[in-house]
Amino acid sequence: MKLHHTTSAIALLAGMAIALPAMAAGPDSLLEELVVTAQKREENVQTTPLSITAVTGATLAKDRVLSLEDLAHNQTGISFTSNSPQSNEINIRGVVNTRLSSPTADQSVSTFVDDVYVSRAGNMNSAFYDVARVEVVRGPQGVLLGKNVAGGAVNIISNAPSFDRSGKFTLSLGNYDLRQTQGFLTGALTDDLAARVSFQTIYHSGYARDILHNVDVENLESVQGRVQLAYAPKESDLRANLVVDYAKDSNDGVNRVGLKSTTLPTSFTPWSSTRDMIRAIRGSLSVRESLPIWPLFKGDAAPTPQEARHETYNIIAKVEKDVTPNIRFSSITGYRNNRSFTLYDQTGLGPANGYNVAGPLLFAEPVNFIENVEQFSEEVRLTSTDTDSRLDWIVGAYYQKSRVHQFNRFWGESTVLPTLSGESHWDDKGHNEDMAVFAQIGYDITDTLKAEIGARYTKDKKGGHQTGMIIATGDRLHPLDTAPLTPLTVNFSTPYSADWSKLTPQATLRWTPNDTTMVYGTVSVGFKGGGFQNNASNGFAAAQPYNPETVTNYEAGYKTELFDRTVRWNSAVFYMEYKDLQVQQTLASCLCNVISNAPGATIKGFESDLQYAPTTWFRGWASGSYVHGRYDEFVFAGINNSGNKMQRTPEWQGSIGAEVTTSVGSWEDALSARLSYKWQGKMPWAPENTTWEKAYGTLDGRVTLTSPDKNWSVSVYGKNITDELYRTNIIAFFQEEMSSFGAPRTFGMELSAAF
Repeated sequence: MKLHHTTSAIALLAGMAIALPAMAAGPDSLLEELVVTAQKREENVQTTPLSITAVTGATLAKDRVLSLEDLAHNQTGISFTSNSPQSNEINIRGVVNTRLSSPTADQSVSTFVDDVYVSRAGNMNSAFYDVARVEVVRGPQGVLLGKNVAGGAVNIISNAPSFDRSGKFTLSLGNYDLRQTQGFLTGALTDDLAARVSFQTIYHSGYARDILHNVDVENLESVQGRVQLAYAPKESDLRANLVVDYAKDSNDGVNRVGLKSTTLPTSFTPWSSTRDMIRAIRGSLSVRESLPIWPLFKGDAAPTPQEARHETYNIIAKVEKDVTPNIRFSSITGYRNNRSFTLYDQTGLGPANGYNVAGPLLFAEPVNFIENVEQFSEEVRLTSTDTDSRLDWIVGAYYQKSRVHQFNRFWGESTVLPTLSGESHWDDKGHNEDMAVFAQIGYDITDTLKAEIGARYTKDKKGGHQTGMIIATGDRLHPLDTAPLTPLTVNFSTPYSADWSKLTPQATLRWTPNDTTMVYGTVSVGFKGGGFQNNASNGFAAAQPYNPETVTNYEAGYKTELFDRTVRWNSAVFYMEYKDLQVQQTLASCLCNVISNAPGATIKGFESDLQYAPTTWFRGWASGSYVHGRYDEFVFAGINNSGNKMQRTPEWQGSIGAEVTTSVGSWEDALSARLSYKWQGKMPWAPENTTWEKAYGTLDGRVTLTSPDKNWSVSVYGKNITDELYRTNIIAFFQEEMSSFGAPRTFGMELSAAF
């Protein structure tokens, strides 16, 4: 039945392509031609048979897209939530890695930096800079991109070294004391060797305030640098690149606010009621103000402040060489090392709040995650390069090994419940190993019809050792309590291990009736590895794996350019069958997080993207997506979620924008203005569909004046111009929603100089 639906969709799209008006050989298109590498070859995005959006570095800079969160707020079909500063959650087509942060946890939407897989979500806190493009791939790509591309992937490509000397420096100043610098210098060192040096620094004060300790939160200090070497001997087809980058960032923690839920059943509201009492005493208390507890861990002389620190360095070596006239060998070697320290108060308010007030059942539970990660990966490929042949192919092998040491400290203080008082530690050392071989063959059946088939076999091995330690029981309010702090119930020390394997095939049919239209249909399988619970309640729970998840995707789409290539219109429809979704939820019975597998879900929808560039002075765009995701069968802790909407998945998203350029006196095309709006529909936060985020939209704008010689420019910009208040995460306790919020309105100016 699903194949019938897919075949019908392909036929419908093919009919639409045939019905489109024939393209005359008009002037050169004003729409930018984009080359992507998501399929391990350089291809025009308009001829690539998958749902992919490529955003150039210039466009990212115009929209001040500096992070994965910014990207999700800028593009449709992708959304972002964040459980903590160490858990970025990217959602594509309803597929999201929700609060999975154990040493063995994998992402559902993978991130690649310069074609090297980033295994840990917390390793991608660094801001974008000197980027050539970002590719957002939707749907599973289990053959060429591999394991953990169940929902899709984000591939960040840095600008490469050039043998032509050039450079640029940009200074940005804005509200919240923003001071940002970035720049690059590139050129030839010898006839065969080029280099590129890039950097970025960011400082801004807090978007929110810790009024208990009188310090900013959600501030940022960041330093990043990258050095690249490109070796390209003139008498050889050898090409070698070396990338070394470093990033360090820190902030003074998150802002968590307990809000009374309008949808949960009536229960206790300790945080919002305590905030009401504090508001009455102070006269005001906004959602940008909180009172997080700084825990006094056993043996320490002073409390530990809220903080998040990340330090990462990355080394990538790429080599390409033709081994025969029509076969190219490629090797990509990657090494990443990351150290992270995160401490935040999950509730943002506790009994020791400085105002001597507390609602019933009020508690605070700060958590401290200390993580060290080492990752090594190697991919080798052989690729056919004969453009005159009807047959093309690619074969390869992949290996990755990572070691993750996570030391977590939980500290609690409660007015009533003994299990919410005390201190518990977990020491978890995980190691993960992935091995895969893959192959894909393409054949031109006719001059306009091409078939591609491929498969990947993955062997996934995970293991480690977790220790849970009861450090202290009770607190200053109840010093005689003997119950350990949740979720730990007893001391334990236990090993864990498991392995899984999966064959992920893919088949694609591509039809190109003319040089401006392409229609495709594809069936693909994605696979995400299993893993183990971190911060387990006992040894048995620590040793029990959760299962891998798999998805089968049926997709059809078209890409076309109309009206002398002034209009570009790309669309796709999809139908996805999900099995064993990994879902982490908070159990009210123990106030602990548990990872389980939802037996199945069905996701279907469509995506469409339209661009319009009729003249050199006007460019417009609009895009939209619809995702209908439902759990087929999912019963958890006695709650039947079957038929419910999938968590953290807005059904509707849309964006629209335009850019105009005009002359100023004798300065031709010197002034440009850009305005864009992204809207996201209502979504449920959890599988129970009892907590919701309302629909919201954000408006961004920019005006730039560029000198006639293009050597300098000055811009003014605004982000979230309407100061929309929206949440990036909630955790439900009783009838409360512990809420984190997106960035408020920001604005500023930029001055750039190029040579």
